[in-house]
Amino acid sequence: MEPVPDHNVKNVLVLGGSYGGSHAAMVLARKLPPTHRVILIERNTHFNHLYVFPRYNIVPGHEHKAFIPYTSIFSDAPVRGRRLKKAASSGPDRVATQSKEDESASQARGDTHAIFMNVSDLISNNLHVGSAQAHKPTATADPNEEDVASDPYAYAEPHLVVCGQVERIRDSYVTVKQNPSDSSAKHPLWSLDTIDIPYTHLVYALGSHMPDPLRHETYTKKEGIAWMKVNQKRIDASRDIIIIGGGALGVEMATDIASQCKKRGTSKNITLIHSRQQLLPNFDVRIHEIVHKELLDLGVHVVLGHRLATAEGCPLGSNIRQIADTSMASDVPKDTMDTIASAPRQQVRTTLGLELECDLLLMCTGQHPNSEIMAEFSPGSVNPDSRLVRVLPSLQVMQPTPEEAAPQPFSMVPPCIDCDCFLDKKSEGLHRTVGEGHSMPPHFKNIYAIGDVADAFGALNAGYQAWFMAEVAAENILRDILRVRSTKESDDGPLAPTDTIPLDSFKPGPPLLKLSIGLDKLLVQGAPERDTSVPGEPVRPTITMNAKQSEDMEPTHAWRMALADTSDLHA
Repeated sequence: MEPVPDHNVKNVLVLGGSYGGSHAAMVLARKLPPTHRVILIERNTHFNHLYVFPRYNIVPGHEHKAFIPYTSIFSDAPVRGRRLKKAASSGPDRVATQSKEDESASQARGDTHAIFMNVSDLISNNLHVGSAQAHKPTATADPNEEDVASDPYAYAEPHLVVCGQVERIRDSYVTVKQNPSDSSAKHPLWSLDTIDIPYTHLVYALGSHMPDPLRHETYTKKEGIAWMKVNQKRIDASRDIIIIGGGALGVEMATDIASQCKKRGTSKNITLIHSRQQLLPNFDVRIHEIVHKELLDLGVHVVLGHRLATAEGCPLGSNIRQIADTSMASDVPKDTMDTIASAPRQQVRTTLGLELECDLLLMCTGQHPNSEIMAEFSPGSVNPDSRLVRVLPSLQVMQPTPEEAAPQPFSMVPPCIDCDCFLDKKSEGLHRTVGEGHSMPPHFKNIYAIGDVADAFGALNAGYQAWFMAEVAAENILRDILRVRSTKESDDGPLAPTDTIPLDSFKPGPPLLKLSIGLDKLLVQGAPERDTSVPGEPVRPTITMNAKQSEDMEPTHAWRMALADTSDLHA
């Protein structure tokens, strides 16, 4: 490759920096040519390691470990811009959320892998994001720099991590808005807060709207830590706790709270309500049997087969209401617990007539795809029933004809927020076939969807599934840009202009599970194997229970995956 001093840089945008999006950005950064660079757009200043959120919302002292800096995710990619001035990466607005120590260390290493910026910094610095936005180049050749003309990335623009909210998608650009500003900061009234970033390829990885115990409206690590501490106090102050949902989140919350009470010698009335007869229904029935026993051993009251719904979108279930006066007439036997200050007790009624009262209700269901922005851009690309983005096996977003698109407006299809409808609709995709025996349906050739938001042929909502989708989407984008059959074969030369580029296909992996059961046990469902202990030796998932687990659930593994420095988990 020859050095490319051309400032008409081409952007590959990745929307969303969770497990799938961040991995897609990292894979792309390692292999993109100098003519292209990655821009990862993420609302949060730090990667949110969601797998430890349930534990850290209950057990204090580990909150800072759940939020991982993005500033090193491109550190194993080719160094870019050796012949460019580093003003953009060393100025006062370089990284609004980084510490001075981090910034100094980065400058000392001469890092030009990436620039981390807020949208307002992007605008104020006139950072070059494409020919349509090029008010001025951010950097020019430095005559004092050592001769690196042989370096093909000498003039390459650095990769970016942009902290902001995606507002809309268009055929050639994405509009990104600055996060709400800190109220203590002063900003000119006339300052701009949106920018249009052009792209050649786009990865839509905006994930899901999370259930209440995982959802926070903050953007920074400091605010996220404060949110977790508030949740810890709410749980500590509650005596009667009802948890809705017997999936992984509900089970982990119930067993962690009960296990912590046992450790402290305190007691709480914990009830877990699940709409099915089987806990964690997407996994082997042995998981249900083990989990159910562990819940009962910890003193959790388990109610199975009772459904609760508060959303218009679910025709099943009844209601939840606050009890303004706990002395009001009711058939529910009254307990002797006092109402928590500023937190009125709630009454819960199930479809089968069960009535319960609590002073803390944890809704551990209701996850639904964050597909509204895609639906606004291409309504037919989103299934209005499941709210999932329709994709090909290549993970390119489908573009049904107007006749095939279901009538909507999409905003009038409310999600079901407190049952398992989303999981049902996600698993239905296992039987979906596309392009078999006939021509490939219409689709966007340069727009991909991965992770929870994609209708990816029955793939469960899990970080490892999003990871594999990221591998496929990134590989297909690289093949298109480099015009090769595969980037994994070093001797594979470029294709002729008339050759068709073969695309990789995603196939969901088997359901895998790592589930914490209380503070010291880890239940694992592994890949299917032949079980020689059972007559007939059936092939079924391996099930193991690890009786020793660290209280913090070993988050440093996720830090290393993000190429972050684990010597200071407060960064």
